[in-house]
Amino acid sequence: MPTTARIAALAILLGLLSNLALIGFIRWRTHDDALGALDQRVAVQADVLVDVARTGGDAALRDAIALTLSEDPAAVIALVGVGGRVIAGNLAAAPPRISATGFQTGVLAVAGAPAPAEAGFVTRRLGPGRLLLSGRGFDERLTLQRTLERSLFLALFLSLVLGVAGGLLIARYVGRRVEAIVRVVDEVGEGDLSRRAVVAGDRDAFDRLSVRINRMLERIVALMDELRLVTDSLAHDLRSPVGRLRARIERALATDDEAQRDQLLSGVLAEADALSRMLGTMIEIGRSESLAGRKSFSAVDPVALVAELAEMYEPLAEEAGVRLAVELPAAMPALSGHRQLLAQALSNLIDNALLHGAAGGQVTLSAESAPDGWVRLAVADRGPGIAASDRAEALRRFGRLDSSRSRPGAGLGLALASSVAHLHGGRLELGDGTPGLRATLMLPLDTRRSRA
Repeated sequence: MPTTARIAALAILLGLLSNLALIGFIRWRTHDDALGALDQRVAVQADVLVDVARTGGDAALRDAIALTLSEDPAAVIALVGVGGRVIAGNLAAAPPRISATGFQTGVLAVAGAPAPAEAGFVTRRLGPGRLLLSGRGFDERLTLQRTLERSLFLALFLSLVLGVAGGLLIARYVGRRVEAIVRVVDEVGEGDLSRRAVVAGDRDAFDRLSVRINRMLERIVALMDELRLVTDSLAHDLRSPVGRLRARIERALATDDEAQRDQLLSGVLAEADALSRMLGTMIEIGRSESLAGRKSFSAVDPVALVAELAEMYEPLAEEAGVRLAVELPAAMPALSGHRQLLAQALSNLIDNALLHGAAGGQVTLSAESAPDGWVRLAVADRGPGIAASDRAEALRRFGRLDSSRSRPGAGLGLALASSVAHLHGGRLELGDGTPGLRATLMLPLDTRRSRA
């Protein structure tokens, strides 16, 4: 069965069940209460008349019946003999089926009444072949109740009809919204990445689904654009080192000088190492972007991590004439992360600071935790920094600013750090160190938190 048909059937069934429950409740509350009161009244009346018959005989019973009928015009009383003959009372004819089985309802023909009327009655056996019928016609309350019951059953039929119509309308609406989303998905699957799901503005489940689909498509388009950019940049950046490799190898093969050949082969090894580092960094970025590294997450102490890196880079900083300062609290909460990737991201930030900010004379490593549940691992230098308008380009893969093109590197250090931050549910922020650049890894203590 199609989904729209199941939705229509479910809507019909729910409407029918809700109306049945309402009708059942109303009938239970009105029918049982009214008939219960009538049952009790006619039963008391019958017991009184039976007592009169036992103590005073038929004459006293006839007088009691006449007195009761004169005082209560709504009463229906009859003394019925053999063959259903009415001996006394106001009943024109005995019901065709009458028995001493307790309270009953039925249509009784009352003498002098223009038409038979519904009534509730009980019977009592007075002796062989004789029954006393004590009843009372339905008053306005019971008549209204019967009318209400008939109206409720009519409403049940109408609710069934309206339920079918409503179910079909709902199924049509749902089918139309789903079909619109399906068309967008099909067109995107055929290659038209400009298509987007329509958001009607109703703020319903379909709008929320459309918003998420559009967000996913925006992400796909961004990844496709980035893939094309990375492919072009990688081909461009590999062309030069590969050309230099080929030239050095050709010169090494052409020369007979052992010293020159060794020097050329050393250059070949250096170029090969640079290519290997570039490709390794690209692989790490790809792993970070795919979130595959989360399987290896463990508890990481930020203070210990930064202190270890500071100790490792201190000789390099001294060699570059830079003072390496460390600002760490006594203790911080552990965060869940990939320790090796975090260390590599911070190492790239320190390398950049030593390479581009050494003129400032100081690089500062710091770590702090904020009350909002974020950990900040920062590397700050006192160099020329990066203008706010250029920071997005600096974070792009192979993104190199004009001021850094004369220095070695492929423009992947900040991109890797940003990817590692993304893997941990955080982000890399580039800020003004006043002077210099302050690069901060913003990492949540709980990696399930959404990136801010």
